[in-house]
Amino acid sequence: MTETCRKYLVFTLHERRYAVDLALVAEVEEPPILWPIPGAPACYPGAMNFHGAIVAVMDLAAFFGHPASHALEKVVVLAPGVASLALLVEQVESIVPADQVQCDHTRHSDDRYSSGTLLLADGCDALLLDIVELVRDASSRIAAA
Repeated sequence: MTETCRKYLVFTLHERRYAVDLALVAEVEEPPILWPIPGAPACYPGAMNFHGAIVAVMDLAAFFGHPASHALEKVVVLAPGVASLALLVEQVESIVPADQVQCDHTRHSDDRYSSGTLLLADGCDALLLDIVELVRDASSRIAAA
């Protein structure tokens, strides 16, 4: 995908904006009925049925070590080629085309899941998540449980 066609999904979590490359997202949904995952870490409240596939659902705030949030309104389901994983987030704000943001691909040294920062049209920024690193760490946490 060319940079001019790229889009980003922007969402909030604990009063901070995050973004993911929309090409890595299959769907955004309301939180579904969850079935427990025996022995899974606390950041995994359960699994969901996503069009016939079982997908682990991860509370992204808990995964990041934040206190539990009761304002989790959306589930961002990652594309099947990325992982069988869905992320519980607070609010999805927008989908923004790459030509409407300034992207700094400098990794934040204090955040291992950052692949850079997006400066949005409103002057605010969003931390661009490194989904590959996030999925790698999420997989190792659930495998170790």
